[in-house]
Formats: sequence, structure tokens, C-alpha cells
Amino acid sequence: MSLFIYHYTLIDCYYCRRHRLKSIDAVRMQAYFQMTDYRIINRYNAYYHGWCLAFGEHTANYAQERDISWLSGEDKMGLILSSTLRKQANRELLGQEGIPELALADGSLRINRYIHALKDDADRSNIQRLKKFLLSGRNLHMYLCSHLFYPSGTRIITFAKKKPLVIMYKEMQPLKLIVE
Repeated sequence: MSLFIYHYTLIDCYYCRRHRLKSIDAVRMQAYFQMTDYRIINRYNAYYHGWCLAFGEHTANYAQERDISWLSGEDKMGLILSSTLRKQANRELLGQEGIPELALADGSLRINRYIHALKDDADRSNIQRLKKFLLSGRNLHMYLCSHLFYPSGTRIITFAKKKPLVIMYKEMQPLKLIVE
């Protein structure tokens, strides 16, 4: 059974009827919805504030002045967000009712209603790597990590194929990942 769920027929038929679109528009909408994949990612939170695992060995595209720094390790990828972007992400991921959404497009990153445009070619190539990793056919888990190479208090949003340690993390509300 595929982990990916394709939006199609029922959604676009309802959408087209509701907005009185002609049949050619319905075909376009169907093509759009068929190209959008989503999956549910298990999220975890540390039992105690400030606790987290070490990210481990990795390669990094890191600069402190960037909004997003990208890390990749064996069976995991991570994002380090700037302080302003981290505050906005916390507000969107933790302060909303329902399952939060993370949408990855070629030129942007969307967290619920907040859209962050990617600024340079390094971000665009790294989001392609992240999308490829996230669309691999295994269960994915999201939790926070740290690493001693980065400034004190830096947290790495980690997407991993393995669950974090049960002794340190508890499962929380999942995340809906949309890949466009």
C-alpha cells in the first residue's frame, strides 16, 4: 500500500461545481490535485523542556545569517531556522487547532498560513533533496535535535526514518506534509 495519498476526482468535482468552472478547468484542477502528494509524519516532543538528542554525523549547508540552514545525515535530514523564522514556525505549528501542515514547493516553504520564499539557489537545491528524502517510502518521524557545532540553544528540526528514543520523547499530534 502506498504511503502517498493523491487528491483527485471528489475534491476537484466538488470544487468545480462550487465555483461553476467549465469542464476544461475541471481537467486542469484534476491535474493539479493529482500532482500534489501528502503524507502524515509522526511528531515527537521531549518529556522535559530543553532535552533533545544529538543530531550526529552530518554534512551541512550552514550560515548563521541564513533563514534556513540544511543538514543531512544517515537516514535523516535537518533544518536550522533563524530566530524570526523559528518564532513564526512555533506559532504556526503549536498554536493552531487541528493537524498542522508543512508544504514544500520548488520556491517556497509553507507552514499552515505562513509562506516563506526561498531566496537563493542553495535553498532551492536543498529543498529538492529534502523533498526526495521525504517522499521515500518509509515512515517518517519529526523531532528536535541539537549539535555541539552550532551556537548554544540551536535546535535542529529533524526528519528521520527511525523513531527517537522512547525514554526521551513522547508522541504528539502528527504533521501533514504536502509536497508540490
